[in-house]
Amino acid sequence: MHKKLLTATLLASLTTFSAFSKDNIIVDVNNPVVGLIGASYVDPEASINNTVGLTSLNGSSYRGIADYLKATTITKAKGLVYRENAEGGATSGGANGFKSMLQQAQELVEHTTQWADGTHMKAAVIFSFNDCKHTLAGLCPSQSDVISASINNTLDTINYLQSNNVKVFIVRAPSYDDLDFPLTEQIFSDVIPGFAMVDEQGYQLIQDTFQEYVHNLDGVTVIDAWQEFDHMGDGLHPDHKTKRKAAKVINKVLEKALKDKM
Repeated sequence: MHKKLLTATLLASLTTFSAFSKDNIIVDVNNPVVGLIGASYVDPEASINNTVGLTSLNGSSYRGIADYLKATTITKAKGLVYRENAEGGATSGGANGFKSMLQQAQELVEHTTQWADGTHMKAAVIFSFNDCKHTLAGLCPSQSDVISASINNTLDTINYLQSNNVKVFIVRAPSYDDLDFPLTEQIFSDVIPGFAMVDEQGYQLIQDTFQEYVHNLDGVTVIDAWQEFDHMGDGLHPDHKTKRKAAKVINKVLEKALKDKM
């Protein structure tokens, strides 16, 4: 009898709490969550399951954009809550033991879902993956290769997120002129024999293909967060000032888009 009463009381409490939190914003209970999906631009830590021997960028001293985005809202009681599931070195298809783009999205939705409330993740921001950019991830000499290696995975992820009522945002990749891939190739080839970066023509092919197949999709918002881009000295990753500016741009767009959720 006592066990039945305890179970009934617990279920009633959960139902009441769920119904209450569904309609009321309570600090640290159901503030809107924004999921961050991507590779080392978001988080420098590589998957512990990766098969290419990567660990983390600069011994984890490097701060990903996730750190900067969290810093923009941490003092706001009802601000956006940023959660990430990114891995340094990741490819969208999950090659080399990394989480795929879709897997990152699925885990974020699952981990931000509470009882009958549905997911608290109201938006997801997709950053660049390593697809087609260097030999570890696999280069893509033709548009069909880009579509097969990256675009299809991106479309599957967008469809999944939108089916869960999650708004989708894409951060446009930096322009080739702001990067220094010959420098990146020189640095990484010292520790990874045969390592090579994509050339300018190949990088532009990636950009153009995303513009054609992804950026103009209904319900997808493109954020130009890297318009002022300086790398940290490796030709590839944004420096502190660049990330700080980008975080402000991204957060401003998201706060405007989700103002009815806060």
